[in-house]
Amino acid sequence: MAGIGFTLRKAIGDAGRSGKWKVYGAAAFVAAGPWLLTLIALFLLLSWSKAFGLQNAQRDLFFATITYAMITSNLISTTAQFFLTRYLADALYVEAPERLLSGFTGVYLYTGLAATLIGTGIQWFLPLPVAYKVWTVLLTVILTQLGLIMILLSAAKAYWDIARGFLFGLASLGVMVLIYGVYMKLNGLQANETVVMAMFTLGQGVAFFWLGSVVVRDFPGQTPAVYEVKPQFKRYPELIGIGFCYAMTLWIDNGMYWLSEHSLIVGGSYLLSPGYDLAKFWTFLALIPAFTLFSVNIETDFYKVFRRFYDAIESGDTLAPVRMFEEELRLETKASLLRMMKIQAFVALLAWVFAQQVKQIYPDVIDIFQWTIIGSVPHMVWITAFLLLLYFDARKQAMWAAGIAMLSLLLGGEIATEYNWSPGAGYLLGSVLMLLVTLWMLNRQLDRLLFYAFYDPNGVRKRWLPPAATANRRQQRLGYPVLDAEEAERFKQREEEENKWYPEMKLPPRSKKHNRKQEKEE
Repeated sequence: MAGIGFTLRKAIGDAGRSGKWKVYGAAAFVAAGPWLLTLIALFLLLSWSKAFGLQNAQRDLFFATITYAMITSNLISTTAQFFLTRYLADALYVEAPERLLSGFTGVYLYTGLAATLIGTGIQWFLPLPVAYKVWTVLLTVILTQLGLIMILLSAAKAYWDIARGFLFGLASLGVMVLIYGVYMKLNGLQANETVVMAMFTLGQGVAFFWLGSVVVRDFPGQTPAVYEVKPQFKRYPELIGIGFCYAMTLWIDNGMYWLSEHSLIVGGSYLLSPGYDLAKFWTFLALIPAFTLFSVNIETDFYKVFRRFYDAIESGDTLAPVRMFEEELRLETKASLLRMMKIQAFVALLAWVFAQQVKQIYPDVIDIFQWTIIGSVPHMVWITAFLLLLYFDARKQAMWAAGIAMLSLLLGGEIATEYNWSPGAGYLLGSVLMLLVTLWMLNRQLDRLLFYAFYDPNGVRKRWLPPAATANRRQQRLGYPVLDAEEAERFKQREEEENKWYPEMKLPPRSKKHNRKQEKEE
């Protein structure tokens, strides 16, 4: 993802203050544009349908269905997100861009199948029209696949194509609304929830086919291979768990309140907690500025220092500069977290002040939002710390961090319910707890940065080529390139030299203190 910031900076260049604002605007559009365009399409469609007779109960059912479809698709696509991005990153690192489509196709098919089965399972027993349920399942599949296509096109640096795809989908939806509106007016028809759902799904479908055509354009003549997924899962199984737990941290507290006594049933089908859901939605909107600055400034600055440290090791530099770059990286990591906290705290303060001005309009929602917006500060810092753990390839620590974060949000919600606090206070408490644990894990990683540069932090004692750099016999018959004999032999020799492990070897405990006499004796 650091490529977004680098690409935008290179594309716009040093154009002074106006150039910087262009970079920030472009980053915000790339990072959150598809989401915001989808929301614009949603509200425009609802305004149109209301003008053509859509009842409030039908509108609420449509909103609830969209909520469940988006959350379901997000859980599936995010579960596969880190798994897929690692394959794409490995393929780019070993200079094999022709393997990008291969790894993507396998994940694409499996997630599409999962979205179809899960969506059908959710809709099967609901007392809704069959046509409405079919459109809902189709929407769930399209939203899931859109998330994965955006990852592949990001690897190909086709950021503007992603934005154009969603803009084209929005424009297509506008044309459909206009044409069908004229048809209904001429025939005296009224809108219903099935028509609205069909139009929204078709609009997303247009964006889906646009981005699919970009994939065909950018990866011409490449043969996809489903069997790329299996070796990737054997090599990085924890990435699936990381993706699932990370996705659950976004929605698990919503699900808890849906099952509480404060929830309501919409259309006899969907459980929702309207006050908490809307407050959480506004809170996520307030994260967009921080994500924008993270993409353009914080992550790119961190990556430069990060790359210097590991380049010094790989180039065989002496110990003094390696130690200097290690300390520089340690300081830059902590500075990145501090900058992110300041940015999100400033945005949260503005949002909190504005919320007090509209409290009379949405009293129930603002009572929750004034807590969740404060909780957005530790949550945003937690996301940054979590991503930095993955930068250092500390996959097991990242999985623990995501799992503990999920449990922390549950615990915060339970405590808030037990003591009759605002639901937003439970979110704040859970966010603080998961941040403290993750910062402790990241600090442990930073304390032993140089050690972990030579010893895998995941405890793997043997080096393997990533699956993106190796091809099985079926792939070779299809023409996939593999490492040449000289490079394979060099890697094998390096593996034999670096992976010597003796049965009696143990890692030194961090708490052990050495005085000068002990150091001399040792």
